[in-house]
Amino acid sequence: MHVMDFDLNLLKTLHALLETRSVTNAAKRVGLSQPAASHALARLRDALGDPLLVRAGSAQVLTERAERLKDPVKETLARAALLLAEPDTVRPERLVRNFSLSMADYTELVLLPPLTERLSAEAPGVSVSCRPHFLPLQALSTDAELWLGVNAPDHPGLVVQRLFSDSYLSVIRKDHPLARKKVTLRQFVELKHVQIAPGGLPGGPLDDSLAARGLSRTVSVRVPNFLVAPLLISKSDLVLTAPKRVVERFADFAGLHVFEPPIHVAPFTVQQAWLAKYHADPAHRWFRGLVKASSNLTSRAP
Repeated sequence: MHVMDFDLNLLKTLHALLETRSVTNAAKRVGLSQPAASHALARLRDALGDPLLVRAGSAQVLTERAERLKDPVKETLARAALLLAEPDTVRPERLVRNFSLSMADYTELVLLPPLTERLSAEAPGVSVSCRPHFLPLQALSTDAELWLGVNAPDHPGLVVQRLFSDSYLSVIRKDHPLARKKVTLRQFVELKHVQIAPGGLPGGPLDDSLAARGLSRTVSVRVPNFLVAPLLISKSDLVLTAPKRVVERFADFAGLHVFEPPIHVAPFTVQQAWLAKYHADPAHRWFRGLVKASSNLTSRAP
């Protein structure tokens, strides 16, 4: 047997033999039968080219080679145990690390305030860097460690977790002629709309709902970002249909009248996704948990 054929169990048996100087006692220590321990000793003698244990009267003693092996074998087993042990529990108050995230401004608005509040209190050495919002695989193949968004693909090597759901509300300015009335579907369609189109393309959940009824809307302004859209409503006769969590944060500030869209718009689910190579990383796992907990602080059923 070549020395490189050693496995961890054989090394444990060698350690027990060196410590106990007895095949019988070594067998008991490592949970082997005596014949199995004797066979292991034979393999060790063959591999190391040394008898290791020799008879001296009624006792067995270690050879000089065996004596020299005692400390290195003990140290090697200790290092192996450390290497194979379960990861240490992360201590957030001592953690120093930057996490790079890919997310749209909507997710930044909803998640960053509760997340940074918890980081400040629990992990002051942790920082966050937000990257441009790309498709999950594109973002995570560059330098983002965590992607947050909608419709993450089912892809090998990608782990996806649901965070929260959101629904839609519509807004017009508070002194809009329709602000004191119940807006009908016909009136709603006849208004000019602001559309939030993160991908820059026409269409979306509202357009899908309208198309199912044989209707369409007129889009006067199309913007790629969520946060500018409510501000366009306060000084115009335009209408905006946007995620509830965006509307709730801007309604009072921008002087908006909030109402339920006169047609059902399907809610959506926000997810976080990461590459499988980060899945077992203790710090990454802790941070994902903090993101999930932060999303729960803002989560309300649509």
